[in-house]
Amino acid sequence: MNSAMFLSLLAVAFTGALMLLMPHFSSPRYLFAVTVPAGFRASEPGRAALRRYHWWVVRAIAGSAVVVVGVAQSWPDLAVVLAMLLPAIAGMATFLRERSLLRGYAAPPPGVREADLAPESGHLPRWIALALVPLALPLAAAAYLRAHWSEIPARFPVHWGAAGEPNRWADKTPAAVYGPLEFGAGMMLVLLLLGLAIFYGSRRTPQRIAVLKILVASVYFLGLIFTGVGLVPAVKIPLAAFIAVTLLFAAAVIAWGYKIVTDPAQPVEATLDQYWYLGSIYCNPQDPAIFVQKRIGFGYTINFGNRMSWLLLAGFVAGMAGLIRVAR
Repeated sequence: MNSAMFLSLLAVAFTGALMLLMPHFSSPRYLFAVTVPAGFRASEPGRAALRRYHWWVVRAIAGSAVVVVGVAQSWPDLAVVLAMLLPAIAGMATFLRERSLLRGYAAPPPGVREADLAPESGHLPRWIALALVPLALPLAAAAYLRAHWSEIPARFPVHWGAAGEPNRWADKTPAAVYGPLEFGAGMMLVLLLLGLAIFYGSRRTPQRIAVLKILVASVYFLGLIFTGVGLVPAVKIPLAAFIAVTLLFAAAVIAWGYKIVTDPAQPVEATLDQYWYLGSIYCNPQDPAIFVQKRIGFGYTINFGNRMSWLLLAGFVAGMAGLIRVAR
């Protein structure tokens, strides 16, 4: 088994596991993003829906594995992409099918609480200042590269294929050497701004603080990853190290988020089913909140019915476009 095939099968297993977990990664109040009566998950219709979903997802995982094994030999990069897409597409299609079947069992939520979105509605915790610490990592890496400029080869790899072999190279220029560090620092700032937007644009619930903690942890993760990528011209870092750190961080975030979301003691934000589309898109012009709790998974999603949401999206897209331009 070559490395591309192994990586593809690992991606199938990871994505498939996420798909199997998806209907369980929500408050007991919801099943397939539909508001259901208390105890419905343990009822026969609830168990039957979960059994059907799991059966079809397992079949999709097996089929995806067969496809990527056949593709990995000739098109290793395509195999990795298919390994992530095929289980996800099949799982989401099955999820939406079960969501449609469960609409007849839906129970209305007790009501929708109004949100106080003024800045005085809450204060940022003091530990938020710790999010600024990892911004020093790209600066330290840039200083190291400058001090070891003569050791950087005239051409160095900047991209690797599924087999772990470099397939794109860059010339030794300031833009090519420092570009990944600039992009990483920009991404960290964007993530911090997103955390502030969610904190002040969502209702005051315990999950708001939990999400802020994860975003701060993500800033540290991005600082570590992009600092490592930025040091590649002068320091040999195996690709497996980046993959391992990424998988470990993703697993830790998923485990912690799952624990919070499925905790019956955690308060659940009440939103009406009629404003949710495809189980994950929320659009309610009467809701003043810019961000609302997801019904699938952990965290927040944007309220597309709020005009301010579109301004934030435009700013986010503009910021990402600027970062990509800098990276080039």
